[in-house]
Amino acid sequence: MLTATIEQEGKTRVENIFVIDSHSHLGEDVDGATMMNPLAPGTGTFDFWGNVQGRIKSYWVNTGEQSFSTNIDGKHTNISWEFNPYPFTENLYIALESLGKRHSDLNLKSKFYSFIDQSVVFPFQDVFRDKHPEALYRASNINISRFTTRFPFSMKLIGYARCDPMEGEKAIKEVIYARQVLGLRGLKLHPRSERWIDDINTDNPLKVLIEAASHSMPVLFDTRGRGSILDIAELIKSTRTTITQHYPELLPHFKVIIAHFAQGNIGDYEVYNAIVQPNTYGDLSMLHGEGAGNFLEDFQKWFKVQNKIRVDNRDWSEYLLYASDYPYFGDIHAQKLLIYIINKQFFDRGGTIKDVRNIMGLNQIKILPEYNLPQNKNNGSSLPCTLISNPSNSNITSYEIAIKALAKLIVENKVDIKRFCIQFKDTWDSFNDGILLNAITPTTKKEVPIMLSQLVKDQIALFAPLNKETAWNKFGYKYFNPKDRAFFASIFKQNYLAMNEKQAVECLTQIFN
Repeated sequence: MLTATIEQEGKTRVENIFVIDSHSHLGEDVDGATMMNPLAPGTGTFDFWGNVQGRIKSYWVNTGEQSFSTNIDGKHTNISWEFNPYPFTENLYIALESLGKRHSDLNLKSKFYSFIDQSVVFPFQDVFRDKHPEALYRASNINISRFTTRFPFSMKLIGYARCDPMEGEKAIKEVIYARQVLGLRGLKLHPRSERWIDDINTDNPLKVLIEAASHSMPVLFDTRGRGSILDIAELIKSTRTTITQHYPELLPHFKVIIAHFAQGNIGDYEVYNAIVQPNTYGDLSMLHGEGAGNFLEDFQKWFKVQNKIRVDNRDWSEYLLYASDYPYFGDIHAQKLLIYIINKQFFDRGGTIKDVRNIMGLNQIKILPEYNLPQNKNNGSSLPCTLISNPSNSNITSYEIAIKALAKLIVENKVDIKRFCIQFKDTWDSFNDGILLNAITPTTKKEVPIMLSQLVKDQIALFAPLNKETAWNKFGYKYFNPKDRAFFASIFKQNYLAMNEKQAVECLTQIFN
């Protein structure tokens, strides 16, 4: 997590920014690139994050740019940066460490990569991709799912599937399987490696995009060269027209990311227009060094001069995603992109903290299915919630009790975490300490979405399983809002009360029996 301390007009505020790398790989490519274990010492994705973090710290020491003065919105502003772990993840790792059993080393390891909170991972053109007859990338997608839907990887990795649209109906079925069975959250397409680069704007890719939209899955296109970028832009327009005419309810769920678009195309306004259209984003992978600074300045200036906010009411930074393309590009490239998103030059040339928040992770969060579809249990009976209240003389908060209970269930292999989502406070501008966990029982595979939040800070915490009547609100709850009062009335129909960690464990265990 990236933390900015901002001093402006005699006032100081702290901004916490959730950071997501929107483009990395998992598997073994036919070209020799490999990343089979994100925890592998020295070469794994997590150590890559640590190396990036170390490089940025060294850069700050050498340049003094950890803190600087600039001008934001016409006001003299001092900005100071630091890296901090995301609080829920840190508290869970501390609880696991105190148990001294499974996963007890996560807290120590995570201190070296507290900057990057999560990363999107998807298959290479894997050497093992065609091991199953159902679809070309079935084995690859299973591999992604095995990593990204189990603890501890599920806390850090967002899994995307891959398919080859030229497989026709097989590709459509693979999208369905990837989302509904494997629990993957987006889709990667690669026209060049699968040799359909001359058929981008054709019927098969269009059908795959529509199927992905029906599951609210973002679709990332790999690109090679200006021509493929422009062809993908035309495919997006064709698909949007088809969706508007035949499936208008899917339009908000149609989301396409064009990768690598900026490198080599600074000042190419036809490429810029390919990105700045509805339903479209561009990731910044391959961009680094002074080119990154030049692009961010040029794109922002072009956007404002052309009044492009009129396209779909998004500002310039709402089209861009930070992306590393690891392991094809290393920690030095990531560092030389990231510093240009947070250095003095970025702010002197018109950037804001909101722009940093958008590029570094918020845009990626907004397009995930969990933030666009109701998150609840669509069938079955309601499950009781657990209220956790700490005694008045206790030196441990109710929230800490809740996390300790969760840690114990994880260690005892009674619960696994398939994925988690952060919750925001009223708007996208800041997040609170509430989260949504998709918890699963390893033995029965019973999956339950569970909301964890503080009802009364430090005193009363809530573990609430969501059912068909209680959908998760990504912007939190207000006790005196009529809609939210109905939500609380529903989940409080059945509840357990826990006053300590042991009772909390017993209550939570009942949910999964």
